[in-house]
Amino acid sequence: MFDEEIHSAANDTSNPATLALQSADHQIFRQALDELPVEFREVVVLRDLEDFSYKEIAEIANIPRGTVMSRLARARERLKQLLCKYGNLS
Repeated sequence: MFDEEIHSAANDTSNPATLALQSADHQIFRQALDELPVEFREVVVLRDLEDFSYKEIAEIANIPRGTVMSRLARARERLKQLLCKYGNLS
């Protein structure tokens, strides 16, 4: 039986234009992430990409949980600025 949602979703992921845009987005994100200072990059990767809790990040980085939270807020703001710059977004 044909299910439009399943077949449409598969169509979108195999579309060459969609794949090219996803690749470009990934490159822009990686470039922006690489520009972050190490202490900011560390918390972003651990929280947003690896899905660690604040407590786990604090233990891994050997810093207080409040420091994790403030670094993450600053890192996300700086990452947003970099992504806007590279993506020519405003």
